[in-house]
Amino acid sequence: MFQKEKPKDNERRRFLKGVGVTIAAGAMAALAACVPKVRKDQKAVLAAGVISHDPSECAGCGVCGLMCSLYHFGEQGWSLSASEVVRDPFEANYAFNVCQQCASPSCYFVCPLPDVARCIDEKTGARYVNAEKCIGCGKCREACPFKPTRVKQLTERKFAFNCDLCRNREQGPICVEYCTMWALTYVPAERRMV
Repeated sequence: MFQKEKPKDNERRRFLKGVGVTIAAGAMAALAACVPKVRKDQKAVLAAGVISHDPSECAGCGVCGLMCSLYHFGEQGWSLSASEVVRDPFEANYAFNVCQQCASPSCYFVCPLPDVARCIDEKTGARYVNAEKCIGCGKCREACPFKPTRVKQLTERKFAFNCDLCRNREQGPICVEYCTMWALTYVPAERRMV
């Protein structure tokens, strides 16, 4: 199998990458303080991995979103991607919004059909939607603690969806594999900070 070689970093890029990792670690620690605790009437859920984004490496190309939509829906379209690249072209800053696979997933607990429409994969812990059973009520979108919400909804198809970490794909998340700048990394559950 053909392996891409990563270009050598220069000093500035290494410095920016270090700063980005430090900022990301601080942000993750701040988010950990905001994670809702499991109530007594809620069951504990299996931990899941997460996709990490390094803004110092990201070029904002959008290949991640196009590959996501192609893999999950068989067609390319920004509205069909479970992730979103937010571009600030004036500053060349790019953010990557994707489901954070919360430890206590509000979207799951608010769903009127838990384990039927809104599910947690028994093997990987990935939070996902069974599109055939989802009624498109939108409660999961409202319950998402992130702004903008990490849950998308296709009103014409009447179901919600979010990143499921390509749970049935042997090679893992397709966005990570096809990221042209190596800005995305899959972090398994046992290595997560939150």
